[in-house]
Amino acid sequence: MHLTPDLKPTSNSMASFYPISTNENSNDFNWENVTNLFLSELYGLLAEKKINKFEDELKKFHTNFEREFKDALLDHQAWAMINDIYFLKNNIAKISPKLRIFSLSADAQNLSAEKRIVSLLKTIFKQNFIYNNDVKNLNFIEEKIYEAFESSFPSRMPNYDGLNSYLPKLSNIFAEDLIFLTNHSKYFLENIQLFLELYTFLYTAQLSIVVNGWKEAHEPDIKDCYFILDNEKASRERASLQRSGYKLVEKGLDSIFPTLSLCESLQNNAGQKFPLWELKTLLSDDDLEILERYYQEFAEDRNLSINHNSFENVESALFALQLLFKAQFAKGETRASRNVNVVRAIKNIILKPFTQSRGSAGTVFVLTQEYLLLLTNLVIGEREKLRLYEVVTGLKLRGIFFDKESTKALVSFYERLGNVEKMSDSGDAIYVKKTI
Repeated sequence: MHLTPDLKPTSNSMASFYPISTNENSNDFNWENVTNLFLSELYGLLAEKKINKFEDELKKFHTNFEREFKDALLDHQAWAMINDIYFLKNNIAKISPKLRIFSLSADAQNLSAEKRIVSLLKTIFKQNFIYNNDVKNLNFIEEKIYEAFESSFPSRMPNYDGLNSYLPKLSNIFAEDLIFLTNHSKYFLENIQLFLELYTFLYTAQLSIVVNGWKEAHEPDIKDCYFILDNEKASRERASLQRSGYKLVEKGLDSIFPTLSLCESLQNNAGQKFPLWELKTLLSDDDLEILERYYQEFAEDRNLSINHNSFENVESALFALQLLFKAQFAKGETRASRNVNVVRAIKNIILKPFTQSRGSAGTVFVLTQEYLLLLTNLVIGEREKLRLYEVVTGLKLRGIFFDKESTKALVSFYERLGNVEKMSDSGDAIYVKKTI
């Protein structure tokens, strides 16, 4: 039984699938706090029950390290300098990704918006896996701090409990990217926030495109979503950019909250919740009676008009319910503002860093050089170089598509960067090298 047997209309929530709240004031979050919290979760340092206590544990580590350092060097003046540089000025957080725990807000228990974002980011955690935190080329003091911290706080497998990925294909790609990054700790430390911003954005864009495609009843494929580089010009004549870019994503935004709320409402709070495209395959005609009763009761609870006899199958029942969940947020309904708040928050917080208004072309998705460089290194991974078309293919797997004009701009970008290698005068074989 995948449906809650006693289905009753309740408050709308998509908390198991997406982190944006209907309360505008609850969506303000700080990416640095998100990053610190994410890294603490990644290395298994935090559990909900001990967040309050972890600050005390860090203070204890500080005290113990001071004692051991003084015993080793017998130079108290040296300790004053080390304490000032690494602990008081928080440069300890720059030694390794794991040591970013020292930048975690003392008020971490109350970072509700950040925790919701991190729950989404945890969909790229690999189960039963301990992430690498090895850092090379440390100076003597940093090496001592690093070793002492590793001894006191060994890495553990992260707690995988969190949001369910509605987009397993995208999440699995970024899960491999995360492993690659953690194997290059210094680069990871420098780019972790960009990486998290990228994943949250691309997940949102792809979710908006596929959220109404649940009838296909299989893992959503990565859909075309076109970008330009930040130094490019855009025009209305670029059909792919107009047809399958920002406007396509914007079109689906108002379906996210109703559809995910429906999906969550059908399933018991205990245990794993399934995306709607998967839930459709798990239900049978035996569930129709429950779905029909829920449809009637939900319409009555929300004072919505319906014209319904009986459903032919599970798909028709779920489709009717989806329409009903959308209808409760229609203009003029008492709940309309809640979906408006969700859409506004997504646009202003998640999408905004990747959007620009380009004259007659309207709003388009734009990749800045820092995001593009990170993505290029992720696509190439542990290899030294890849053919250009392989790089473009790797970008598509991560939800980023370029038309011909942007592909030309991409080559120019790599040439300026100096990480291209042409194997023939004709330029037919262009290789792109990573910059790590």
